[in-house]
Amino acid sequence: MTSTPASSVVDRRFRTVLGRSGIFNARDLGGLPADGGTTRFGLLVRGDSLHRARPDAAQGLADRGISLVLDLRDAAERDTTAVFSHAEVVTEHHAVLDEAWSWEDEDHDHIDTLLAQRYRSILTQFGGRLARAVQRVADHDGGTAFHCAVGKDRTGLLAVLLLGALGVPDDLVVADYARSSNATAVQTTWLRYLGHIEGNVPPDELELGLWSARPVTMHHTLEFLQSEFGGAAGYLAEHGAGPGTVSALRARLVDPA
Repeated sequence: MTSTPASSVVDRRFRTVLGRSGIFNARDLGGLPADGGTTRFGLLVRGDSLHRARPDAAQGLADRGISLVLDLRDAAERDTTAVFSHAEVVTEHHAVLDEAWSWEDEDHDHIDTLLAQRYRSILTQFGGRLARAVQRVADHDGGTAFHCAVGKDRTGLLAVLLLGALGVPDDLVVADYARSSNATAVQTTWLRYLGHIEGNVPPDELELGLWSARPVTMHHTLEFLQSEFGGAAGYLAEHGAGPGTVSALRARLVDPA
């Protein structure tokens, strides 16, 4: 009889507590093979809409070791909702996109490639902001959680850069990104049930479009990073991350083999 690893049981309980607050796309990025070892649990958590966290969910993050939350949403998103709050956790705003930036592109008429094109646009236009967020994670002496609204796009790109800098294999980076697909389906159902207009997402958008999280989209993104910058580390260096950023990330976030 095979037993379930204790870390998996703890992670399921953690995600269940968050789910009660309507946070469905959160996960600890610990336990992944990385350059020289394995990523540590409790130091890097990605999520969606952590501003919804009720006291028990916020406490769950603090209990996991999170002492810093990076809110990647823009000012308008924060002003119309809320921000994460807990006495033991510092919340900082690191907007990735300008408020005027649009997910739509009138010149791009292929729904199945639009998201990859938009990711490339974000990486091209807002590299300095993403690099600063990575630098903040490297400089923080404790666990960090980061989130946007849905937890797959801005959050996904920051996760790609962090995991890439740590040396996590591409296939596992892709697999982590694709996990957002199931969570997004739950998110939209929950929003629709509550009467939010954001829940009215057409099936083709969930399957192929801007609400999707297909492996092929992340493969295109990784290919762009590799071809243009030699990978995540090269991208971060070119966009202003300090020379010791990658080594600092690995020293803090990776357990040596």
